[in-house]
Amino acid sequence: MKNLKTGITFIVLGNVLYLSKDLFSNINPSAFSDFTEGFLMGFGVGLNIIGIILVFVHMARGEKQR
Repeated sequence: MKNLKTGITFIVLGNVLYLSKDLFSNINPSAFSDFTEGFLMGFGVGLNIIGIILVFVHMARGEKQR
């Protein structure tokens, strides 16, 4: 159950970070805003992938126990 909760939390947090990059794209372009936008997008996608893997691990372990 811990993997499921952690996975769902990572997926939600990843989506929030990915969507928050749009906030930085509206600010006038500079090197810092480009870096922040790229960092948030990469970190958001990474958290989504980790969350999806954790949810699949939880589902696979649940199937083995039946």
